[in-house]
Amino acid sequence: MRLLDKTNCAGNFQSGKALCVIVLPRLVDARKSKSGEHILLPTYLTTSAAESPITTLDVTITEVQSGVNGDSLIRIRIDKAMREDGREIPVEARIVAIASPSSVIERWEFTGVIDEPFPRIPEDDERLPGEQKLPEDYKPPPDPVPQNPVRYRREICRDPAKKNSASQCTNSLEARGVYGYKKVTLEPMDPSLRAESALTSKRNIALRHGTVLVLEMENTSRPL
Repeated sequence: MRLLDKTNCAGNFQSGKALCVIVLPRLVDARKSKSGEHILLPTYLTTSAAESPITTLDVTITEVQSGVNGDSLIRIRIDKAMREDGREIPVEARIVAIASPSSVIERWEFTGVIDEPFPRIPEDDERLPGEQKLPEDYKPPPDPVPQNPVRYRREICRDPAKKNSASQCTNSLEARGVYGYKKVTLEPMDPSLRAESALTSKRNIALRHGTVLVLEMENTSRPL
């Protein structure tokens, strides 16, 4: 699995809410989708040491419109999750950001380096005829520390053409709104329907495979 296909979450779901970045596993097209259709979103959210992690969100398409004049609507509900052990739990999840695959970039950062991974030994000064000798003050370039893994970060960019500019991009968990789909609008949340999200557009809505969804999830099964 590519890193770009992986999910990441933040927050304390056990006590309230969490944010998850999830990759859409297939195309969602207003012209082809039907009301009542289900989409299973893979994720990995650890809720506690004593419980199996949440690995799947069950998305239900509750309404689809694709008119002749081009206006379209996709309304979805996310109110059920499955743990790795197969148990289902109730949740309330809504979309707070959508990003096209071209709006997403990956960055890697090394968390540590070794200044001199291979100390100089006498054999380093031995050279074949015609081979140059290294200068006395030569040091090899630093290597990553093996026990410190590479840190992975996914960012979402407002303008895909300028996604190499840090000022145009934001951490995926902090993204809000629609990125890369210029004609699509993420409608404001209805307080009475916290598990529902609605997308509208003057054109046909077609979310490509690999589209990134940022979800705000609420644990509705926790004791009050």
